Amino acid sequence: MTIAAHETVLHFRWPVDLALTIASHGWGHLAPWRWDAETGRLSRTERVGSRIGTLAVEQSDPSAVAVRWGGFSAADETELLNRVRRWLSVEWEPSAAMAALPEAAALIERGGGRMLRGSSFYEDFVKTVLTINTSWSATCRMVAALVAEPGDGAFPGPEALLDYGEERLRERAKLGFRARTIALATRGMLDDGAIAASGEGQIERLEHDYLMSLKGIGPYAAAHCRVLLHDFSRIPIDSVVTAYLRERYDCDPTAFAADRSSWGDYLALGYRLARLRERLESK
Repeated sequence: MTIAAHETVLHFRWPVDLALTIASHGWGHLAPWRWDAETGRLSRTERVGSRIGTLAVEQSDPSAVAVRWGGFSAADETELLNRVRRWLSVEWEPSAAMAALPEAAALIERGGGRMLRGSSFYEDFVKTVLTINTSWSATCRMVAALVAEPGDGAFPGPEALLDYGEERLRERAKLGFRARTIALATRGMLDDGAIAASGEGQIERLEHDYLMSLKGIGPYAAAHCRVLLHDFSRIPIDSVVTAYLRERYDCDPTAFAADRSSWGDYLALGYRLARLRERLESK
């Protein structure tokens, strides 16, 4: 894969550890992401207007990343850097989380605590739906199908998925019941002004209750989408979380939350960082 032409450095106010952000959850393994752990390069195919190219980041210091892109013009730089900022949650200010989660404060201070996000809220929403009641391998397959055909290599926006249609989402992309959920929710969010045609989310419109009102969206999916909007007040509870808490803490999610009431609005972040810390310590 060749990435050429343009390069700049994006500086941060707070440390951001690229590798820890990738390790925060599974998004880095879903198309169109490409994560090369050996070189430390995160890249993906992007679309800006009618142009399709490649955008990549690498890091040698927690205070910045090198950003490279090919297939776009110099005039696209602002948009591309905004996408990188969203990927890495660059604008998230972590001081309140560090105060609420003293055991995880050191990990946050070194640049952890951020979850990799897509280039738009809509991408995160669709990918979340594709994790509902299925295996991770099936999620990877369904996301790859959307990127390959309606996306032409990049992640498709809301209009592209609506144009592709519910039937093709179900039959060709093999989304099953999720095809209807995505089609109805996409139309609803566009009509409500909760998302723009670009897929950008209007955060003030995307409250937990609103997401729960979308047909097919339950507590897990709503909480997961909110976490990716930096609302950490609810753990997205699925069978993996429930099994982990039973095995590791011998409790259910309700008891886990009650025992950690001091975490307050950072309950989900505390959970994610506890799991991340365990993985780091086991290496």
